[in-house]
Amino acid sequence: MKVRRDPRGFTLLEVLVAMGILSMSLTSLLTSQMASIRSARYAQIASVAPFLAESKLLDIEWELRREGWRLADQTFEGSFDEEGWPEIEYRCLVDFLELPEYSELAQAVAEAENETDGNVGMDVQDAGEQAFGVLGMVWPIVKSAIENSIRKASCTVTVPDGKVEHEFVVATFWVDPAKLDQIPQLGGEATDDGGGAGGGSVPGGGAGGGRAPSGRTPSGGIGGPIVPPSMGGGRRP
Repeated sequence: MKVRRDPRGFTLLEVLVAMGILSMSLTSLLTSQMASIRSARYAQIASVAPFLAESKLLDIEWELRREGWRLADQTFEGSFDEEGWPEIEYRCLVDFLELPEYSELAQAVAEAENETDGNVGMDVQDAGEQAFGVLGMVWPIVKSAIENSIRKASCTVTVPDGKVEHEFVVATFWVDPAKLDQIPQLGGEATDDGGGAGGGSVPGGGAGGGRAPSGRTPSGGIGGPIVPPSMGGGRRP
């Protein structure tokens, strides 16, 4: 008579080893998946936040151009509820660039001269003092024009991400070209009938003097080559 044997099963040790391997694999997969989710979330934040900051700066610039720039710093705070990101907050600063007075510049120059006393030639020092003296005559106009026409704007966006907060800063400068027209054309441009900047001595000449129709350099000009007499050049009597 043949005895039937039951199929052999797994031992307890084998089952425990298999469960340990499975748990380690699942943990690794779960960790990798969570890292992928965090990376995707950060990529979304890093893409959206700068654009929101730029958009808010454009809105503020448009508003200030309509109402007029103030001679003081301005701060704007809030969140992007209307844009569909209520959890993202912003804080924008429009910085009034205040330039120093001429007396402060003169004091700084005097201190610098004391530090470099004897290291600079007298001719160079005299030329620098003359140029700085000329600057003092026009500095109030230049200072006022720059302060009224240039602003530094920055916007800080705060994005919560779980227990961590990410901050993104976008900064730019605003310029109002119309207000820069307050600065006179110092050093100026001399123009005549048909002449360009720099004072052309021949009608139709450009900067620094143009070439005469005969191909010769006009008297007093510094532009254009000298044509030899054999080629029809030379100075007319």
